[in-house]
Amino acid sequence: MNINEKISARIKELRAERHLTAEKLAWYSELSKSCVTYAEKAQRDIRISTIEAICKGLNITIAEFFSTFNEKC
Repeated sequence: MNINEKISARIKELRAERHLTAEKLAWYSELSKSCVTYAEKAQRDIRISTIEAICKGLNITIAEFFSTFNEKC
């Protein structure tokens, strides 16, 4: 699994835990729905600013977002 796929899976996991639609996460993150959808599908490289915005929308830190990456490697 490449880094984009790991990030994508983490976004999906966190969104599902919070029972958020992609549209609602986009709203909270101040991003377009298509931006969130692209990030979740790993269709393109994900910018750190997009991850930062998604973390804001999920009300977590970037460190919390990446906290499970070592466990899953």
